[in-house]
Order: sequence, then structure tokens, then C-alpha cells
Amino acid sequence: MGGALHGFWYGFGKYDGYAIFEAPDDVSMAAVVLAISAGGALASVETTVLMTVEDTLEALAKGKEIGYRRPGDSQAS
Repeated sequence: MGGALHGFWYGFGKYDGYAIFEAPDDVSMAAVVLAISAGGALASVETTVLMTVEDTLEALAKGKEIGYRRPGDSQAS
């Protein structure tokens, strides 16, 4: 898939193992997770997309352009 496993750790608590895997895109990462979980060796799998600082700043800038208002708030006239 063109990705890289950066590390794997065992832990105590809700999850027994943690991996950091970098993939070229979300679809490729989904394919990797589906292939691994389809083998049946894992009871459950959860993924979290991590964002770079640059991506986060871009998202914050785009968020300023959205005219969102909470449900129930009156629309400004």
C-alpha cells in the first residue's frame, strides 16, 4: 500500500496493542486495516487519523469561512 509501520507497542488498559502506521491516503489505510482485521486474530480494531500541525492550521483557517450557528440560535439579520 506504500505505507510504513513506525512502531508497535503493547499496553495495559482498554487496548492491548498500539501501532503507528503511515499510509499515503485514508483509503490505503482502510485497506490495510480491513486486511489485518479480516484474518480474525484481533478482537477489535480502532483507528485514529492524526493530523500534522500544518493540516490543523489549514483546517482552522477554513473553519473561519463557515457560517455555522447552533441550533436554536436566531439568524442574524
